[in-house]
Amino acid sequence: MKSQETQNTTTENNLTVAEDTPNYINPKESGKSEPMTQVQSDNVITNQDLPDPRVRYGFTLIILAAFLFVVAIYYGIINP
Repeated sequence: MKSQETQNTTTENNLTVAEDTPNYINPKESGKSEPMTQVQSDNVITNQDLPDPRVRYGFTLIILAAFLFVVAIYYGIINP
C-alpha cells in the first residue's frame, strides 16, 4: 500500500513544463487561431520595411545628444 502512495505523490510533483506554465504563456489550443485578413497581413512590419540599423541608432544618438546639449545649456554647464 505504501508503494502506491509514494508513486502517486511522485507523479503529482513531476509536472512537465507545458503543464506547469500558465495558459497565457503556453496556450494548449494553439492550432485554433483565427486566419489573418488581408488588412492584417499588409500591416505587418518586417525587417525589410525598417531602415538600416545604423540609421536608426545614429538618429537616436543625435536626438539624445541634442537633448543633453539643451539640458547642459539650461543648467549652466555650457555657457554659450
